[in-house]
Amino acid sequence: MNYLILSIIFGLIPFFQLFIKGWLFFLISLILFIIFYHILKNRGKQAFSFLAATILGSEAFALLFGFTNFFILFYLLVVSGIFLVAANEEKKFDILKEHIKNNNFNFKDWNFYHLFFGRGEISSLEEIGKLISSTFAIGENHIAYSLKTPNGDYYNQIISKEDIESYNLYDIKGKQELYYAKMQDLFIPNKQIRTLHKPYLESFCLTILLKNGELISFYEEPDVLQKIIKNLDDL
Repeated sequence: MNYLILSIIFGLIPFFQLFIKGWLFFLISLILFIIFYHILKNRGKQAFSFLAATILGSEAFALLFGFTNFFILFYLLVVSGIFLVAANEEKKFDILKEHIKNNNFNFKDWNFYHLFFGRGEISSLEEIGKLISSTFAIGENHIAYSLKTPNGDYYNQIISKEDIESYNLYDIKGKQELYYAKMQDLFIPNKQIRTLHKPYLESFCLTILLKNGELISFYEEPDVLQKIIKNLDDL
């Protein structure tokens, strides 16, 4: 499937205003944009860049011929901005995919994830803030990861299954300060409402021990790490 052509087609949504107006257009387009995001996710920077550019071009045409309004214009500018941010995130995947391709692998057979990276073992949730954003991939009996160094370059690494001594998913804890309810909680529920009653927060971390003695750690939501563990088991 050519996702660049698909992203251009998706970007023609502003022309829907020829048939539907106001809040109805807003609701329908918002649902479609969410669907499009999930379709184009992990498909590369260009797909989201083309989508954002086509949305802006279509809305400019609609503005020129008078079948839009400034509320919709502002809304589509925000949506395009979000897709451009997504394009920047996808660029990180593109860098790792290119590295995998240059090492004679087919990146289409790999699974890709956004993870937080650290060297050594993470002992508490307080250490999560020190981790580095990275991209992680697994496939063809190898794992790979990529991260941006302080000088702006990207460090890419591919590791064979044969070089992995062991891997483990373990729980980490962190203290949670006592929370006092506020009046605003009646109207805007606290995002951590499920854990406010707990003195400790608990999450999980993935560690991979290499045969050369190096220990690397990755952090994300438990369900994401569970998928990676399954991928590792299937190698």
